[in-house]
Amino acid sequence: MIFTAEDLCRVRVASGAHPTWELILSINSLQDPHLPLEYRGWRATVLTGARRAPARWRCLKAAAELVPAGNFPDFLTPALDETDVGAHFETILAQPKAALREDIVRTFARHRRVPRWARTVYADGSTRDVVHALREYSDLVLGPARPILDRRVETDRARYAQQLLSGGVEALLGNLHPSIRWRNPVLEADYPRDRTVSLDGRGLVLVPAHFCWGEPVTFIDTAQRPMLVCPAVGLVPHEPVGTREDQLAGLVGRTRARLLCELAAEASTTALAARLGVSPASVSQHTKTLRTAGLITTTREGAGVQHSLTPLGRAFLEAR
Repeated sequence: MIFTAEDLCRVRVASGAHPTWELILSINSLQDPHLPLEYRGWRATVLTGARRAPARWRCLKAAAELVPAGNFPDFLTPALDETDVGAHFETILAQPKAALREDIVRTFARHRRVPRWARTVYADGSTRDVVHALREYSDLVLGPARPILDRRVETDRARYAQQLLSGGVEALLGNLHPSIRWRNPVLEADYPRDRTVSLDGRGLVLVPAHFCWGEPVTFIDTAQRPMLVCPAVGLVPHEPVGTREDQLAGLVGRTRARLLCELAAEASTTALAARLGVSPASVSQHTKTLRTAGLITTTREGAGVQHSLTPLGRAFLEAR
């Protein structure tokens, strides 16, 4: 990726885990024979559960047919900085027929066999069945992994912020991942084939991703909003999900306990609603109660707000 001075001023970090990149990359991970050891427990759990439940097995089969190993169309991972997977599905459903056709041709031009679903989308211009398969996979398979996924991504976002604070943009770009190298004005990355992307003043959104575990990935179409999906470098958390929540739930209630745990790293109302599976209005009610108790603080950023733990809230959470 080639930067201009303007691009360096427009480098930013995604607001949280990118739901469709994580979704698509997790489908690829299930099928990859070279999956790293730390993910194999997750894959074994997913496959064991699928063998016991026909609906889950059908869901996995449909997902694997939709995203086989290798390239996939850009429209499956919308260029949104939005943590709500529903917004991504709506964007996929709204894609114009001409754009879908261009994307499919660009993706599968070198393939001898084009997947049946891609031929269907090319013919009728509808992504309804595609979104149905992705939504089912997201609910049945990816949903249980979201707490660990979100914690790991937030850990990397915090690391990015520290690099930026201590050394500026160049320190951030120079410490993303061992497969990524910053040689001003070029950001080089290991990639399956040679590609050059000129940012041309559009800036770059850095997206740390739990299920990106090998090399960074980006869009095939260089006209898309520039995003670089980077492997998260933090250790995969192994603490049983819900341990802290269970210990706090009797004191503050289940939803507020989950919310406090999610605020181990700063988050917006929208992000918290997506992770907790509740409405933004419900999050606002709970954050008001926690703010009154002095456990969290809320700051406005543009049209939205960001919530974070106060020192008292962090001590309360860590004391269990």
